[in-house]
Amino acid sequence: MKTVRIFVIVLLGTVSLYLVGCCGGGKETVVERERVVTPEEVVTPTLGKQLEDLKKAYDSGTITKQEYEAGKKRLLGE
Repeated sequence: MKTVRIFVIVLLGTVSLYLVGCCGGGKETVVERERVVTPEEVVTPTLGKQLEDLKKAYDSGTITKQEYEAGKKRLLGE
């Protein structure tokens, strides 16, 4: 009977320590939700901004003059 009582006390102590270590104390865990972007939230740059970006790419040497002219015609619908 005494050994059963000791066993129960040890078992309860072990379970208590497990629950405290698992569920309590320590660092707080922060879970951030992912943000889903719907098509309505996607912003399309204006024609002017696209032309400015194209000019910057040409001026910096990222694209050739032919690519610049073709891009400009495409944007202006020519």
